[in-house]
This record gives sequence, structure tokens and C-alpha cells, in this order.
Amino acid sequence: MMINTTYINNVKNYNILSNKFNDYHQNYINIFIHLITTPLSLLELVSITNKITGNTITIRLLSLFYCVSLAYFDIPLNVLALTSYAISNIVIISKYIKLKFVYNILIFITGYLMQDLSHYITNEPTYQSSYINESSGNIKLFIEHTYYLLPLVITSSLHKNLIYKKDFLNKLLSILPLLLVYITDYIVEKKYIEYPWQVKRYKSIKKIDYSNLYYLTTLFAISYFTDYKVFLLGTSYIHYIRYITTYYYRINIDYSNFKRDVLLYKCISMIQLYYLYFISFQDINDIYINIRGISLILFGNILSLYTSFLLGIDGCYFGIELGHLNKNKKYINTFPYGYIPHPMILSQCIAFYGINTNIEFYNEWPYLIYMHILLYITHLIQEQFDIHKNVYLPI
Repeated sequence: MMINTTYINNVKNYNILSNKFNDYHQNYINIFIHLITTPLSLLELVSITNKITGNTITIRLLSLFYCVSLAYFDIPLNVLALTSYAISNIVIISKYIKLKFVYNILIFITGYLMQDLSHYITNEPTYQSSYINESSGNIKLFIEHTYYLLPLVITSSLHKNLIYKKDFLNKLLSILPLLLVYITDYIVEKKYIEYPWQVKRYKSIKKIDYSNLYYLTTLFAISYFTDYKVFLLGTSYIHYIRYITTYYYRINIDYSNFKRDVLLYKCISMIQLYYLYFISFQDINDIYINIRGISLILFGNILSLYTSFLLGIDGCYFGIELGHLNKNKKYINTFPYGYIPHPMILSQCIAFYGINTNIEFYNEWPYLIYMHILLYITHLIQEQFDIHKNVYLPI
């Protein structure tokens, strides 16, 4: 099993804490699960706070104060920038997910328990277990652990050197992602632009739709000051989110824009993915070593292209479900349909699996493929059981 070896040698309080935390988070699978469960628990905590205060201004000010305090305590600048970006997005997402108070609490508890389960599955003790039974100071350590939890998880997932600069300007730039996210949300609220994953189409005051351009340039600017992973993760999964939300809601859909957006973000996602895969090859011998994976990639993509040809663009992108294609859902009765269930999705998953068989690629990007497959399987389940909101489609 691959392990994480992100250790820090600088003698500083955060580094000492981070090194201790990394001792209990060396397994990549454990870290990957924490990268999901930690934001999930924070999302529910933010939602609970919003319900108690009756507004989102309070939590925005608290998030800003939190990031300023992290800057004051001199955590690495790239960790600070990624933390400010993550926490601001969690605050924004909390506005759009409306759950009952009891569900917020249950999901928060589930996220906490999933972290313990992750440690159990990967056979790693929890960091909390190292101090919880101490006779003195355990409360202080628990508060410190909780306060730094998100940056600690981010630090454990980084592969590059951490950046330390104490000057005011660099600290300000590290908090800039949070400000950019909140400014973007304000512009969205004014309905000048929309988020790429939104279903409802707002009329822009401009004649051209510059939502994607604004999102991509903002994301690029944030990643420039933080880490390329921000741009990679921010563009790798948008098309899946649009698939899932559009398939579910099926109303207020600008079909042309939907197809444009998913094709745009899928192209950006696949170009980055295969570029990272190709540069993982050092010489010709790596091709022979990875011949099985390459064969799976070729098979998966050829099958996917063939199924796309059979379905056509509208067939691929919910033309039937959205009422833009007057055909039965099972209008294709030739191979691979009737022989392989959901061949387009499964063929892509086969190709993704082939990519992950490259050890060099997997060591450098251990979580990337998992999320692609997870989101594809989520949508496959949605299609298999036809999970959608009941609406009346145009006749």
C-alpha cells in the first residue's frame, strides 16, 4: 500500500504538530477519505451555524477571521491559500444545500465516524488516540487538533515543499482566494454570471455568456498563487456535476449551453488527465511495463467513441430525458447495447483503471482517478434507477 511521506523539518509549532499528524496519516487511502470527510463535516457545521444565526454573513466573517488567524500563526503560505479557498467554497456551498437541522447533525456525526472507519480500514491509529488518555493537556491538544484540522489534512496531501514567508504581502495574497470566492458569489447573486455547475440559467446583463471564462480565469489566478491542483480539481469534475444535476432537475435547462459546458469541461479535464499520464513515462521501457494499462485505455476509449457514435450528441447528453430527442431510451439495439450495461460509462471507467495501473502516475496523483470513477458510478446508479425530480417535459 502506498504511503504518504510529507514531513517538514522546520522547527515551528505548526510543523511539529503536522509531523505528529502525518505519523497517523501515512496511507494515501486514509488521506483521500479525510479530504472528503473533513470538508463534509465542516459543511454541516457551517450549515448549522447559518441556521442558528439566520444569515451567512456571520460565518463569512468567522471564516475570514479564521484565515487571518492562521496567517498570524505562520502556517505555510500554500497551505493557507488552499485552506482559504476550501473554507470559502464550503461556506458558499452551504447556501445551496438545504437540509433539515437534524440531517445536518446526522451528516456531521457520519463524517466524524467515517474518519475513524478510515483509520480502521487502513490499519492506522488516529492522532486523537495519541493524546486522549493523557492525564493533563488533552483538552488543549484536542482544541489545537480541531483548530488546525483542515490545514493539517491539506498539508498531509501535498507533495511539494511548503512555502514560508512572513511578510504581510505574501500573507495577504494567501488569503486572496477566500476574497475572490466571496466576490464571485456576490456577482452570481446579482445574476451577472452563474457557476458552471448550476442548472438554472440566468440572463446576463451582457450579450455574451462569460461565466466559463470568468470561472476559469479566476481559478487560474488562484492556482497561480497556491497550487496547480486547485485548477486541476476545479476543472476535472465539473462535467460530472452537470450530468448529475441536469439529469435530476430537468427544468430551466438551456440545452445548447448545457452541451457546450459539459463538452468544454470534459475536454479540459481529459486533456489534463492524459497529459499528466503521458509525462509520467520516463523512457521507452515504461511503455512496455505499462502495456496492460495502455491496452485498457485504448479499449475503453475506442468503445466509448463507438457508443457515442451510435447515440449521437443529443443521445449522449440527455436529449431524450430533456425532451429534445423524440426517441425511446432503448432505441439502440446493436452491440455494445444489450450486451454491456451502460457501456459509455463503464468503458470510460475501464480507461481510467488503465491509467491508474501506471505506478508513477498513481504515486504522483493518487486521488485523481478515484474521484473520476466515483462520480461516474454515482451517475450510473442515477441512470440505472432513473433517479430524477418529477417534472412535465415539453411535448
